[in-house]
Amino acid sequence: MSVRVGEVTIFPHGAFLHDLGALLVADLHIGYEEVLLESGIHLPRSQYGRIKLAILEALERFDPDLLVLLGDVKHEFGGATRQEWVEVLDLMRSLKGSVDVQVVRGNHDNFLIPILRREDIPFHDPGVEMGRYYLVHGHKPLEALPERAEAVIMGHEHPAIGLRDELGVKRKFKCALLGGLDDVKILVLPAISPLAPGTDILSAPRSGLLSPILSQLDLGRFEVIATDSEAGVVRMGTVSQLRRVQGIPADL
Repeated sequence: MSVRVGEVTIFPHGAFLHDLGALLVADLHIGYEEVLLESGIHLPRSQYGRIKLAILEALERFDPDLLVLLGDVKHEFGGATRQEWVEVLDLMRSLKGSVDVQVVRGNHDNFLIPILRREDIPFHDPGVEMGRYYLVHGHKPLEALPERAEAVIMGHEHPAIGLRDELGVKRKFKCALLGGLDDVKILVLPAISPLAPGTDILSAPRSGLLSPILSQLDLGRFEVIATDSEAGVVRMGTVSQLRRVQGIPADL
C-alpha cells in the first residue's frame, strides 16, 4: 500500500526518498502511555511495540541506507521518563545494526540528546539539508531555506481527515499533505504513533493548526493522500475539494 509521487513513495507510516535511499517517519511520541497514566488514563503499553514493528517492516520493504526520524521521538516535555529511556534506547540499538539513523529535533524532544549520545546518533536542530530536500519537524517557522532546497518534508501537524458517510457517521483517517510554497514543495507526513489521531485539516481553521509553517499557507490547495493501514493509501484530491464534498466552508 503506497503512492509514488516523483522520487517519493508515501506509505501508511512515512515516506521513502528513492533518490537518497532514505526512509522518513515522524512523530513517534514514545512514552505517551506513561504521561497519560499520570493523568489517570490507563492504556496498555503496546504502542511502542507497534511503532517498532512498523519501522522494521518498512526497513525490510524499502531497504534504505538511511532512516531519519522527523521529530517528537519521545513525548514528555519536562524530562525523559523511565519508559522513554528504555524504549528509545531499545529502538536505537535495534536499528543501528541495519541502517544509519539520524534524528531531527521536535518540540517534544527535550532531554533526548543524552539518550542519543549513548548510541552516537546524529541530532539536527532545527533541520537538516539532504540533497534537494530540507527535513524539519515543523514546529518552527521557515526562516531561511537552504539555497538548493526544492522540497521541505515535515511532521508535527499529525494531519488527518474526518469524513462523514451518507448516514452522517464520521471516521477519521490519517493522511499526508502535499503542497507548496512558491517554487518549493511541502510534504507533511502523518504521525506514526497510534496514539496521535491527528488534526482534522478539513474542519480546522488556520488558527487551529499546530504548525506555523502551514498556518501561513493556503491549505485548501494542498493535496490529501489518505494513509490508512487498512483502507490503503489513496490520493483524495485537494483539501478544498474534500471540504466542498463534505459541506464544509472552503475559507476556513
